[in-house]
Amino acid sequence: MTAMETIPITEAKAKIAELAERAQNEHADYTFTKNGRPAVVMMSVAQYESLMETLSILSDPEARADLAESIDSEEFTTEEDMAALMRHRLDRGSAA
Repeated sequence: MTAMETIPITEAKAKIAELAERAQNEHADYTFTKNGRPAVVMMSVAQYESLMETLSILSDPEARADLAESIDSEEFTTEEDMAALMRHRLDRGSAA
């Protein structure tokens, strides 16, 4: 993971298309500052969605317990099983 680049928002305005392209294609992250203070973050949608999914998993006590249990287990979950489990958890979370 690379360090997040910090750019004044006035400079970012002039390069927004370039920065968006790099965020999308190179997974570059940017902090835009206003009056010298961090104001906004730019990242790819893929990174944002991954971050939100991680936060969802970590905020679910059942998911955390499952993860902790899996560390001690010698059983392995297939990618298909994990995808089904995540769909179930995400669907359950959106229904609440």
